Amino acid sequence: MTRFAGWLALLALLAPVAGWNAEPGFTVRRAELFRHEDRSWALDADIDYHFSETAIEAMHNGVPLVLVMRLRVKRVRPWWWDEPVIAENHRRTIRFHPLARAYQLTRAESGITENFASLRALLEELGETRNLPVGAMKALAGGEYRAALSVTLDIESLPLPLRPTAYLSPQWHLNSPWFQWSFAN
Repeated sequence: MTRFAGWLALLALLAPVAGWNAEPGFTVRRAELFRHEDRSWALDADIDYHFSETAIEAMHNGVPLVLVMRLRVKRVRPWWWDEPVIAENHRRTIRFHPLARAYQLTRAESGITENFASLRALLEELGETRNLPVGAMKALAGGEYRAALSVTLDIESLPLPLRPTAYLSPQWHLNSPWFQWSFAN
């Protein structure tokens, strides 16, 4: 019996490290804006998604979940308020198709839909944003800029009968704090 208790204690210590039983919510681990040779800008980001059991159960019952990635960029001005340059939202929809037993990820800006055999594979792909075009930054003047990135589950995109429950339940309030960084042009 003591050996069993020892294994349970070890699992309890390793669970947070391995990401098991993680607290529901999202975390932006890294974000970076970079410029291509044609002077257009793109975003790379690494995001951890930990959905609540309630949200996963709803998705398995046919409810699509819409995630909104919010990007804000401001030009730093020493004697005045920072000037807003970018305020973009990028939407991702995830859903489960029970007949195909497949998960789908749809990117709104491109309309591309990808299928995944497991939720883990979908979340890994979703968590690695690479080379996402950032539209309005082509004509940035030189100087210092501050950027911020956040991700949230869009409760307004849920089916109407589910929204009142989602507004009141903390299981549906899934978002990340703003991840902020500075860069120079």
